[in-house]
Amino acid sequence: MPLQRLLILFISLALSEATIMMLLASFVTKYTGIWFSVILDASLISFIAIITIHYLFNDSDFVKNQQSRTEFLTFKIAMIVFTIEALVMFAFNFDEFVLQQWQVIAIDSLILSSLSVPIIYFSIIKPAFLPLQEQNSQKLNTTIFTSLLTYFCSAIILYIALYMFYENQIQTRIGSVIQKEKNELKQAKYSFLQQLNHASRDLLILKNNHHFKEQRFFSNENKTLLEQDYFNFITIKNYYTQIRILSLKGQELIRVQRENNSTVIVPPDKLQDKSDRYYYKRGIKLSPDDIFISPLDLNIENGQIERPLKPMIRLGSVLVDKNNEKIGLLIINLGGVHLLSQLENISKSSLGDIMLFNEESYWLFGDVQKQWAFMFANKPQQRFQDIHPDIWQAMETKTNGIIEKDNNIYIFEHMTLLDQVPTLDNQRNSNGKWPKWKLVNKVPLSLIENEFSSLKKLIVLLYLGVMLLMIFVIYTFANHTIARREYEAKVESYAFVDSLTGLYNRRIFLDKLDKELNKAQFNESPLVLMYLDLDYFKPINDELGHGAGDEALKEVATRIKSCLRKHDIIARIGGDEFAAILPQLNDKDVISEIAQRIITNISKPFILFDQKRTLGISIGITITNGQAHTSLEVKTHADQALYEAKNSGRNCYRFSKETR
Repeated sequence: MPLQRLLILFISLALSEATIMMLLASFVTKYTGIWFSVILDASLISFIAIITIHYLFNDSDFVKNQQSRTEFLTFKIAMIVFTIEALVMFAFNFDEFVLQQWQVIAIDSLILSSLSVPIIYFSIIKPAFLPLQEQNSQKLNTTIFTSLLTYFCSAIILYIALYMFYENQIQTRIGSVIQKEKNELKQAKYSFLQQLNHASRDLLILKNNHHFKEQRFFSNENKTLLEQDYFNFITIKNYYTQIRILSLKGQELIRVQRENNSTVIVPPDKLQDKSDRYYYKRGIKLSPDDIFISPLDLNIENGQIERPLKPMIRLGSVLVDKNNEKIGLLIINLGGVHLLSQLENISKSSLGDIMLFNEESYWLFGDVQKQWAFMFANKPQQRFQDIHPDIWQAMETKTNGIIEKDNNIYIFEHMTLLDQVPTLDNQRNSNGKWPKWKLVNKVPLSLIENEFSSLKKLIVLLYLGVMLLMIFVIYTFANHTIARREYEAKVESYAFVDSLTGLYNRRIFLDKLDKELNKAQFNESPLVLMYLDLDYFKPINDELGHGAGDEALKEVATRIKSCLRKHDIIARIGGDEFAAILPQLNDKDVISEIAQRIITNISKPFILFDQKRTLGISIGITITNGQAHTSLEVKTHADQALYEAKNSGRNCYRFSKETR
């Protein structure tokens, strides 16, 4: 078996596997599933292994010496490569170490070739070049190996099938959860923006009150009328917490608010100066056509955050008189509790964690420990983008979507009022600076997987049960196969082995000679053929009987065999005629030494039925030297050399004239 061919097989498998993995990496994604990569990769490399092996060994004794059908050998090669590659692929998918793609490809290719080539060689290729007797003795090991290979290959295929089923159930559930959560998130977004939409309409309605066009806008009578209007307005629409009018300097002129489920008009001595608040500073600079909408934050009264916490969004617009001159700032406060109520509702039924973030990624809803951190100087300033910068950056680039990261699914919606709020009298966004929010639902995949814990246990039990059943089936099949092969080997021994000496008979010897000649010619190696014929054997049969002759022949076979090498082939081809094939031997001195040793051993006395007898042996030798010879030519040369040894006085050896 040339080493070069094994090396070619090793390199072919390694390069092919590297190519397959690079191609798979270009179009296989995590959404196709591990099973798809494993089956496709293992199947392709198995196919390549079959083609390569049959190409490399098609013109050698690998095919000629096989006693199994070609399709069975093909299936066996495919099982070996498929099993090894599937195991390697699964090992990489469950590996905790992070490797670069080129490292995975290199390691996978080397492991596949390093394991597949030796196993294929020792289990399939090498047995084809063993002598028949050794092939028969190897059948037991081959049966055991084939049974184990079948078991592991079946185990992997069953595992992949069950894994596919389990993953399909998981992915179906994940898809339904994502769709449900997306719909609820969209509904929450719609509800949130609709409330702001209605608030903006109400602001525009209040702004266009006819009292602002009168000459005596700041008269007590006008203030009383406005306060009563606002009182009725808040009483009816309980999601507003305040309606105020600020002077051009930020002083509250009118303030109507909701306190403890009732509406009150704040007396003049309780009105506050709001000139330091951001919504006044930004709002007073607006043009009459602008609308100001504040971010969602906490309400502050008299310089302190109001307790209990009151989330708030403020909508404002500049008031003008009939001459279109600024006379103040109208502010309405939309209660954040009302806005966040929809998020509270879907949080109760959601499988994930609902979160609302402002533009700076501070928590407004979700994690209680992190909510409103930007409003408190003594609170840790934790932002989502500081904890998960890659996720936040990905959400910044899209208006909505799904991100899978760290075994979590992030479903997000970008919320802004731009182009959402209807306008009256050409009212518009204040220079496009309306606030933006992100509504996020974080769904842990572990929660979904936990829903299938019972199914997972059932699948494991099913897998183990089937594997135990397969052990019983394969064990029973293997026992029957071993028994059958032992019987076949026994029958073959009658057909191919000389029943008296235990050596090959003439039929198998001629077949072996043809194969050894082909092998020698292919490998360009020498081959020695010896014809051996006993001298003085007939008198033993005549004087002591055929029983003594049989005992003599058995002893002769033992003595000749002891003089040859382990891998040499010896046969009894006639009554007292023997033949030996000595592969890969070209040194005439060594050959002569072997021949002389045989003659010396045979010349020693035989004790037959308490009688001492002596025999001789004549040997004819021919050497092929790797040249093309037919079996008939080689046998003729050896026979001629034997004839010459007989004519030279017997009990000697001679080389054929073609060898001299």
